[in-house]
Amino acid sequence: GHAHSEEPAEEPPVAPAEEPGEPEVTEANLTALVEYCRALAVPARRDVEVPAVRAGAQIFEHIGCARCHVPTLTTGPDGPVETANETIHPFTDLLLHDLGPGMASIPDGPAAAGEWRTAPLWGLGLAEAVNGYRFLLHDGRARSREEAILWHGGEADRVRDEFRRLSSEERVRLLAFLESL
Repeated sequence: GHAHSEEPAEEPPVAPAEEPGEPEVTEANLTALVEYCRALAVPARRDVEVPAVRAGAQIFEHIGCARCHVPTLTTGPDGPVETANETIHPFTDLLLHDLGPGMASIPDGPAAAGEWRTAPLWGLGLAEAVNGYRFLLHDGRARSREEAILWHGGEADRVRDEFRRLSSEERVRLLAFLESL
């Protein structure tokens, strides 16, 4: 056989079929799934009383991480009654921030190339167990929490530089705190 065939490959149709067939999921099942997902609880924090974790929380606040990764928010009155007016601890401000040219990507919607919505950190400590990998950031470029912090730039330059100045013991405490989320 030849590595290159003289016959053109069959191209997929440009338009969807006229008869799309029956949906695989019923409207009732989809509604039930959405309600189930909406009601899922965030994983509980672990090791909150461990001294290194408590010290790490203070370091998180002191070096400025909590300016964008805001620990506590309150949900609004709209939406399902089960989640309205609830105090939550997502560790995000849900805002777009310029994280510098090192994090730049293709612009998406209202976000410029280097802007990213602050990722919630809740559940971060279980990410590897749940996902089966530890790649972090929007594109998986960071292989550790430390590396993810070091990728921050732009508005987070000062916080990243504060992290760099931490002693190895302080870094261990901060990372223990992140692991507890």
